[in-house]
Amino acid sequence: MSTSGTESNESKYESQISEIIQGELIDLYGGNGYKSIMQTMKKICGKSENEIITNYELFAELAEGVFGRLAESKILEPIKLEISKIGEENIQQEEKPVQKENLRLLIADDEPEILELYKLFLESKGREVVLTSDGRKCVDAYKRFNQGQTKDYFDAVILDQKMPFMTGLQAAVEILKINPQQRMIFASGYLEKTLLEVLTRLDRAIAVIEKPFSLDVLNHLINNTAVFEKLEKININQEEKDVNQKMLEVMTVLQNQF
Repeated sequence: MSTSGTESNESKYESQISEIIQGELIDLYGGNGYKSIMQTMKKICGKSENEIITNYELFAELAEGVFGRLAESKILEPIKLEISKIGEENIQQEEKPVQKENLRLLIADDEPEILELYKLFLESKGREVVLTSDGRKCVDAYKRFNQGQTKDYFDAVILDQKMPFMTGLQAAVEILKINPQQRMIFASGYLEKTLLEVLTRLDRAIAVIEKPFSLDVLNHLINNTAVFEKLEKININQEEKDVNQKMLEVMTVLQNQF
């Protein structure tokens, strides 16, 4: 009897646990605090960060050693609550399989060869892809495809930052006027500079992927809804934070996914 299905479910469950633990610690202590806590726990038990955050029992034991009496009420109780929720979700999914729709992607890049690579690769993964060669055409296509739609047409918009006529950032401004909740990914050779420009100009956290990158990495990011949920958390709480703090939190979210 094959065990591949069981192994896949276990891997998914461990990934969900790690996302919950990471998210809770980053919310409480920020990106630097999270790194400091992990360093301490690794020294105590001699295990890797991944081994710690994918094993709740081990993490709980280490948390009690690091935080003492505060661990249960401040850290472990919220994490246990979230873990119990994913257990219920997994049961529901087993009872009623979810049919995933093809993701629709709008991509803007001024290099035809790169656009063709996007198209060949992403369509081979079952995506529906609309290509545009600059920011202005991207905005026009976004308006055209969303016209008369009862729900958002594109699951994600992928924007090269440096383009003629209208940059990726300028295109994002126009698209967010139409749909403030649109998921976006910026592609840029200057990760930190672009991220700072996005946070300053748009006043919101958006995913940025640094060039050059493999298309597998891009596909992983497109599929990783947890990344977008964490970025949205940063947006919800942004009033209390300055740009540098938000930038650190976004960098931590993005770096932890690859």
